[in-house]
Amino acid sequence: MMKHYAYSTTLRNGVILTFVFALLTFFSCKDQDYMFKEYVVEGGIPYLGSVSGLKARIGMNRLEVKFNVVDLSTTKVGIYWNDNQDSIMVEVGEEKSISQIIDLPEGQYSLFVKTFDKNGNTSNPAELVTKTVGENFLAALAHRGMKSKVTSFKNDLTIEWQNPDPVNGARFTDLIYTNIENEEVKIRVDNETTTTAISDYKVGTQFRRITYFSPDGQWLDTIIPPIIPENSIMLDKKLGKVVAFSTQNGSNVANNFYNDNHADMWLTNNNYPEYATIDLGMVVPVSGFGLWPSYQQTNGRADPRAPTSIKLEVSLNNVDWTVAAEFSYDNSMYYYTRTFEVPVTDARYVRFTGVECLQAPVFSSGIGGAGTKLMNLAELDVFFKLN
Repeated sequence: MMKHYAYSTTLRNGVILTFVFALLTFFSCKDQDYMFKEYVVEGGIPYLGSVSGLKARIGMNRLEVKFNVVDLSTTKVGIYWNDNQDSIMVEVGEEKSISQIIDLPEGQYSLFVKTFDKNGNTSNPAELVTKTVGENFLAALAHRGMKSKVTSFKNDLTIEWQNPDPVNGARFTDLIYTNIENEEVKIRVDNETTTTAISDYKVGTQFRRITYFSPDGQWLDTIIPPIIPENSIMLDKKLGKVVAFSTQNGSNVANNFYNDNHADMWLTNNNYPEYATIDLGMVVPVSGFGLWPSYQQTNGRADPRAPTSIKLEVSLNNVDWTVAAEFSYDNSMYYYTRTFEVPVTDARYVRFTGVECLQAPVFSSGIGGAGTKLMNLAELDVFFKLN
């Protein structure tokens, strides 16, 4: 009997404790309900579904914003930017795929898109980071460059292209020229194309290159820099050759100065002035020159053993010479072609003279610096005027 009594007492105490705990819990919950009652919205707060497929197309001082409305109770969609200071509201009808043009000055933007129903309930905002382009972007663009543009006066035109500008959205280039039938012809040049060869070019006529830009490749706006016709072209060097020169040094001969090979050079073995005479092979209206520094002995930099002043002369007979122009020459170690325009003059022969070198950067011992006497150049280009 004593064991049975002890067990019953324990059970009874447990029941009492459970009852007390339940009472405490009940009154505690009632207190919490009272505390938060003022914040409770009867029936809850309904949130709409947000938009899907949010994206934009970049244009000149404008955007096209596109998205899909997924919540059928949506009646309008708000698009906000500039920290919600600016916005546009789009009414939603039966069409759930929305496209909206927004005029925006050139710049970077964070757009926030929210849906609304007829009762003013809204969705969480969807964010889109994008941009527009404008005059600053346009000013930085250029039509695809040409490494060379050459003809041999046999209805041919060969253009070697520089690399395109995909970073700014260059998509392709049109080459527009006049053929031998006096017709205007347009050829599409893709970014992957490195050389274009034409066999029906009417020699002496101008041609144009037009590069088309789309920053995101979606073509909201086709962006084209100002178009400037090509007014000069290079005569094919296979028609001509070096016929006279002052000095040359070992295998770095004067013939290298006019052979369409930038990988060799002409090095002299005497002091200034130094000259080379080129027979162009035919009479052309000479309008300019290009002068390439060498780089073979200077690890790809322009060899500073170059003149600081030059003279360019033209002749029809290799006897009577006319000075086309005299120029200062940049003999820095920045590698690029130095180009010079001259008054248009009919000529079959041209003579280049390195007049003097007053100073030169130092590349290494014996290359550049004070007392530079040897002249080192890679290539001469001769251009003639197009009509």
